[in-house]
Order: sequence, then structure tokens, then C-alpha cells
Amino acid sequence: MFSTTRASSSGAGEENRHLEQAVGTVERLGGDPAAYVRSHVRRLEALRQAGHVERIDADQWRIPADLPERGQAYDLARDRTKGQITVLAPTGLEQQIGHDGATWLDRELASRQRTVVADEGFGREVTVALARRRRWLADKGYATDLGGGRIRASRDLVQRLEARDIERAGKALAAERGRQWRPAIAGNQVGGQLVGSTQLSSGRFAMIDDGLGFSLVPWRPALEQHIGR
Repeated sequence: MFSTTRASSSGAGEENRHLEQAVGTVERLGGDPAAYVRSHVRRLEALRQAGHVERIDADQWRIPADLPERGQAYDLARDRTKGQITVLAPTGLEQQIGHDGATWLDRELASRQRTVVADEGFGREVTVALARRRRWLADKGYATDLGGGRIRASRDLVQRLEARDIERAGKALAAERGRQWRPAIAGNQVGGQLVGSTQLSSGRFAMIDDGLGFSLVPWRPALEQHIGR
């Protein structure tokens, strides 16, 4: 067993028995106390190397009062150097291939700077999905098949697909609420109660209900605090 000391403003410390209590809980739950202790030692050693804690001897550490904040900052900085996960689409590739609305695949096809993917694993799945999406767009009349895996589409393809997506979802949501569907027109104001949001393949949209009509408008994070108003 090892103990820790938490630094006070004067630099002095006192023994912290929280770990002993936690180990007792691990034992009651049938866990491995030794493994539990080792995991904490490894974590403390990583924080020591980062300059956040001090090892007094084999069994004791001096821990600053703001260790949680320091630990979080340390993890965030370390994770940024290893990479970052970003959600590109709310639906999987298979669902996007035949979806009658704007998808991440369409934005990739329309982009002049394609995402670089590997020719194996998931990267290969993306390549196949893009090819199948091109065929779907041509079959549905959204694009012209030029052969050789190439298509020609209008510059407003993504906007047209977004409009389809919003129209279909908006009418369904309006009917559920017993309201008349009122598509929002760019440049015009939309008034009513913000009743929530909905996630479409085209993006997230705010749901506006004015008591008679129902509209969808592009979502902004600032709207979160106004839901219900």
C-alpha cells in the first residue's frame, strides 16, 4: 500500500487515506487491489514526468490541490499530439449510398480537395461507397454518367439534395405535430417557439413551431439555451 500527501498553500501536506478506502471497496467487489494500486502508480508516474506531482519516496507522493485540472489539461495536450476524432456524418456509409438527401459522400464528390484514405480497410470501404453513390446519383437523374466511374453534376447538387432532405423531413415532422409545413426561405425571418432540434443527413436543424406552421432552420450552438422559448 502507498499513501499520498496533498499540498496545501503553505507547502505542507497530510496523509490522504482515500486510496485505502477505495482499495477496500475494490476487494468487496471482487476486484484485484494490487492491479488497482499499480494503475494509480502508473498514472502518478506519468503526471510526475509531466511535472504535476512529486514523489517523496517509494510509498508517498505530494499531490497539488488542483491535480484534477492539471491532469485534464495534460490529457488534452497529449491527445492533441496523437490525433483527433471528428464525426463527419451522423449516418454510416451504407445508409448514405441510397439516401435521397445531401450526405458526406456527396460533399466528398463535389469537393476539389478529397479526403485522403487508405486503399484497404475502412479507406477501401469509403472508395467503394463513393463509386456506388455516383451510380445512384446518375440513376436518379441528379447527375450524368460519363463512363469510367465519372459523372457530371450541377454545381448546386449538394444544395438540391439538402432541400429534398429538409422538405421530406419537415413535412413529416409538421404532420406529427398537426402543423402546416412552412419551408424557411433564405433571407426571411422565422418566428415561433424553438421546440427542439433534429439531426438530418444534411446537418442539424432547429424546429420552429408558431402554433399553426412548422419550419426547420439551420442549427447554431447558441440556440441550445433557447429551447422551449
